[in-house]
Amino acid sequence: MRPSTDDFQFIAGNLALDFVNTIGDRLGEGREYLTSSAELGRWARLAGILPANARLSLRPRQLAAVRAARADLYRLFHPVALGAPTPRSALSALDARLRTLAHVRRLSWNRGTVSWAWRRSARDPSAIMAQVCSSAVDLLVSGRFAHVRQCDGEHCGWLFVDRSPAGRRRWCSMADCGNRAKARRHLAVVRRASR
Repeated sequence: MRPSTDDFQFIAGNLALDFVNTIGDRLGEGREYLTSSAELGRWARLAGILPANARLSLRPRQLAAVRAARADLYRLFHPVALGAPTPRSALSALDARLRTLAHVRRLSWNRGTVSWAWRRSARDPSAIMAQVCSSAVDLLVSGRFAHVRQCDGEHCGWLFVDRSPAGRRRWCSMADCGNRAKARRHLAVVRRASR
């Protein structure tokens, strides 16, 4: 059985970080999960930002731009997870991206509430990226970015918002990286005892 970190997960506590986590074993060999527009569409449907019947049709250049946006978000939040300040260049990249994506959203009045409405097109990933980038901004302006952590898994590198009561969450998922670390520690104890 393959670990669930071999597929999309939504464990980060923020859509932008879940998007960043679409690379497995980031600190090791790395496994690309956004291998096609179909996979990006599947991620967006699972994330709830693309309707169930919507299908994306991206050109290779567009998929490369989506991956570049993901790399920029990683450069923005990874230093924070390690206790370092966010590079100004990473913040500038997000700001520039938001400016180019502004055309895909509008305010919508629905049943007494105001929310963002997103323009969607089967050939344009902008609505997906606008929602991902807006989620990154929400994390930054709310101050919750100070709780971004990196998984302690050996090669994982996934990012998440630590919402644990004690503020000591170490793993992207206890079921994956946490259990593997426990198994490695147990094996080391058994090996030492057998010597």
